[in-house]
Amino acid sequence: MNKKWTSAVAMVLPSLLAIPAHAADTHSQPEPASQSTLSEQDIAELKQKLILLNQQIKLQQQTINQMAQQVLKQEALINQTSATNVASTAQQTSSQVDLQSVERPQVETTSQNTIASNDSSERKKAPDRARSTDDVLQEAHNVFTRKFTVEPSFTYSYYSRKDLILRGFLALDAIFLGNLNLDRIRTNTTQLDLTTRYTLNDDWQFEFGLPYLYRWSQYDSVGEGNSSQRYETAKVSGGQIGDMTGAVYYRINTESVDWPDWVWNFRVRAPTGKDPFGIALESSETGNLTYPTEMASGSGVWSVSTGFSLAKTFDPAIVFFNLNYGASFKEHFDDLSGAVGESPGEIDLGNYLDYSLGLAFAVSERMSLAMSFNQRFYSKTKQRPEGGQWEGIPRTDTNTANLGIGATLALSPNLSMVTSIGAGLTEDSPDYQISLRFPYRF
Repeated sequence: MNKKWTSAVAMVLPSLLAIPAHAADTHSQPEPASQSTLSEQDIAELKQKLILLNQQIKLQQQTINQMAQQVLKQEALINQTSATNVASTAQQTSSQVDLQSVERPQVETTSQNTIASNDSSERKKAPDRARSTDDVLQEAHNVFTRKFTVEPSFTYSYYSRKDLILRGFLALDAIFLGNLNLDRIRTNTTQLDLTTRYTLNDDWQFEFGLPYLYRWSQYDSVGEGNSSQRYETAKVSGGQIGDMTGAVYYRINTESVDWPDWVWNFRVRAPTGKDPFGIALESSETGNLTYPTEMASGSGVWSVSTGFSLAKTFDPAIVFFNLNYGASFKEHFDDLSGAVGESPGEIDLGNYLDYSLGLAFAVSERMSLAMSFNQRFYSKTKQRPEGGQWEGIPRTDTNTANLGIGATLALSPNLSMVTSIGAGLTEDSPDYQISLRFPYRF
């Protein structure tokens, strides 16, 4: 306690002690009843004493209030000073210990920097995503927080294409002689997939997919006999196992405040489905319409693809971007044509490059919305008949683009439902596509 506090206490204590003294003197005096009357001078003295006591009480109360405020301030300063002293003492102790060794400062400095960097990374950790958002992100990017996942899915797509076919020749550069046909192909494809994912650790994940496809196609040809009112129709349908796929994912970088989540992928597709080569063709009675006798469910060749995906959280939204490149291996087939007889040769389906980008955000813990766009460019397919040269197949270099929107709903702690609707933006894309997925995590 400093001098100021000592003087304040010295001033207040006599005043406090004076109160009972005055009270004792007052009570020790004989009661008015013992005297016959009091003089005016005695009454004035009593009033003066009362006024003096009242002033002393007020002064003491003010002094007490001031002392209480000073005590609170001193306690706060003492607490702050003690904390500073502890920190300075710790620094002095560490510096004194450092003087005893030459190599130890480097070790301690390194450890302190490591701890500081770890604390900084923990503070800068990206915000946790809602479970419904993880379900959407799993389809476009990757999620390493689930040990084992089984995902059955259902996809329906509709494809329609019209072709104007001229069979004849142009006379005098102005008159067309021959048949004018308008052909239309409508294909309905239903695909059932069973996908399993196993997460080995925070950096590695493996995936396996087995599809089953059922296609129903209708072929129409208008213009038989040069008539716009006559047309022929053929329907072909069938279902088979498609091409199985296997993939491995490796996380290059974990998301933080400054960097996105970066995942590399490698995928292999096996030709387990029915290939489209060598399927017999049939023609209508008039020969105006030609169509296949069965439906293909696979590509018929091995293919691989690799690429990477990025995802960045801007709570509550997540932005993602994918880029992949795929290549197929050349394969030899006993028959490349659907005509009568065998036409052996090799086929090269070509390569492709695709990218996609999108946005997903959580509406709540159980529901999220997503929007995406993807585009894929296919190179031209080539074939080489046995003993011949490589030649490109017309109209096989395609460009597909789709715009999709979707929603995710968490049905239970382990089961979710992922829905999406896509619209084709190019002639080579399906007109529309509906997808329904049910990821179940163990």
